[in-house]
Amino acid sequence: MKESLHNSFNEHSSHFGFALADSTVLAEAKLIISQEDGADDVQLDIDPQRHLEDSRKVSVIAQQLQTPIHREDAGILYGTEISFVQYAIYLTENSRISMASIQGINDPIELDLAPYKEGEYEVRIALHRKTPRIAEGPLEPEQLAMVKYAQVNTVHITLFPAESPMLDSPSAEWTRNHHVFDSYGRRGFILADLDRLAKRVEELLGPGNHNLIEHFTEGNLDILLEEGLMAVVWGMTPWCYSIYSPPNEQGANLLAWDKLEDGPERQAIFYIDPKVQQLSIVPANELAFWADCIRKDWPVIDIPGEGETLLLDLYVQIAESVNEIHENPIPSFVLTRSTGKPDTILLMADVVIVEEVDFPLT
Repeated sequence: MKESLHNSFNEHSSHFGFALADSTVLAEAKLIISQEDGADDVQLDIDPQRHLEDSRKVSVIAQQLQTPIHREDAGILYGTEISFVQYAIYLTENSRISMASIQGINDPIELDLAPYKEGEYEVRIALHRKTPRIAEGPLEPEQLAMVKYAQVNTVHITLFPAESPMLDSPSAEWTRNHHVFDSYGRRGFILADLDRLAKRVEELLGPGNHNLIEHFTEGNLDILLEEGLMAVVWGMTPWCYSIYSPPNEQGANLLAWDKLEDGPERQAIFYIDPKVQQLSIVPANELAFWADCIRKDWPVIDIPGEGETLLLDLYVQIAESVNEIHENPIPSFVLTRSTGKPDTILLMADVVIVEEVDFPLT
């Protein structure tokens, strides 16, 4: 295991996170609430029902918030809620919160959420499981193991003042159309206004089952990017990944991206037609049979706002190697829209998330 288990953004971040390749090692982990004098330390079970013993990649995210995240929003961000526990605790400005009893990790991991204002708090620990959308349809027996390999557990720890009304916490309006979790193969994917794109392709190439991969490779369809009808992630190692498009500023603030250092690993810039409010997510390999492609039902993602610039940022959290399981990446793309037309279009191509291991769903 690397010496640095997590990515820290600054000295006192409101978010904290790390990831491990095997959730089993967290099944008996404890959240430790320590006071300055070392007396009366409190140990809290993270997973009393031991759901984490069923090994998967696991991301641990801790957040100090003024009000708790609405449970429906958390379910969209991190997947189905499997279980949760909630504890009442008391903190002072000198209190410390750490995780201990993690198999294979000798020292406690301090959750860098301080400073704390003295008072009573609630700490909610929810276990979520994110499953790729391919699993929503019928699967062959061999695909079941592949889906389990792709799934990501999230241990979501939220700390908030005790007076925050849990049931009345407002939703940031995350919906199914703001987060897609799946895998689209080595060629990558496109984001497209599919109805308008189909009409424009027919105007340019005529009717027929065209191989758009060849046309894109030859640069014959660059006009589709210039007209704001699509965005392209062209060629990538085929790991299962999330695509997020926050519904609003409040929703964007829930994403704990400062656990992943101070910026994205890659960024693409696209022009988007101001009329477009929703884009289909299409595996790039499907472009080889265009007439067939446009007849299929693809997942869609909402693109809120009115701007003409679409930013696509790639973040990668590394699930550290434990129990002889090699490290795994947990990639996430984040779409944001801003005002004004971009000065240039910057594609995202040849995205190497990890080189030595292939994602088995492809």
